[in-house]
Amino acid sequence: MKINFGWKMKLGLILIVLSAIIYSANYLIFRDIHEVVFYILIDMAFVPLDILIVALVIEGVIAKKEKESIFEKLDMLMSVFFSEIGTDLIKSFSKIDQDNDKIKNLLEELKNKDDKGFLDILNLLKNKINHRFSLKLDKNDRKEYLTKLQEILVKKRYFLVRMLENPVLLEKENFSEVIMAIFHLDEELERRENFEEISEPDLNHILHDIDRAYYSLVYEWVSYLYYLKHHYPYIFALSMRTNPFDENAKVEIE
Repeated sequence: MKINFGWKMKLGLILIVLSAIIYSANYLIFRDIHEVVFYILIDMAFVPLDILIVALVIEGVIAKKEKESIFEKLDMLMSVFFSEIGTDLIKSFSKIDQDNDKIKNLLEELKNKDDKGFLDILNLLKNKINHRFSLKLDKNDRKEYLTKLQEILVKKRYFLVRMLENPVLLEKENFSEVIMAIFHLDEELERRENFEEISEPDLNHILHDIDRAYYSLVYEWVSYLYYLKHHYPYIFALSMRTNPFDENAKVEIE
């Protein structure tokens, strides 16, 4: 029976043989078995300490660096997401929010907020404090609005699929939930043939799906801005000038 030795096992055997040769040479030269045994025991005494240092210190540093790298990639992924579809969806959803001014006023001063201010707003959004979306679609606007929303989702469907395929998303559960909420909304709209004669209960169901995606988007958008302010202030400034909740926002600096 042939045994397949991996490179790690081969390396281990080589190191063990090399160690045995060195200790044997020590004995042959100095003829002192007690000294050889003494140094073997001394070296073995340091093995637990070596394992402790490698396992708790070095591995911890490496894990921290890897985690920082993953979160950096995730933040870059979020940047692409909001550029491709996230910001457009927020603009679309905010247009049918009857209380949009409340959240616009809550967020318009983000550029002047310190870390605590940002975290306070994120906590308010996460716990749905001081704001409730009030989504409403007038009968004459339903077909046009839902049709345009469906066009946006269909156009970016492949992009969203590619996002879900990215393993980095597994590190941020909230973000993957955002994409799943958008996918669900896309599927709900796709299965309906006529938006013009949609019933009130059915419309309320769709508005509930929009509400779910809207909350997730707003929270992730503010979280994303928090990252930008610390790492990319010039992109943060652009995001503030193009605030998706402000219909009068202009990219041009006046």
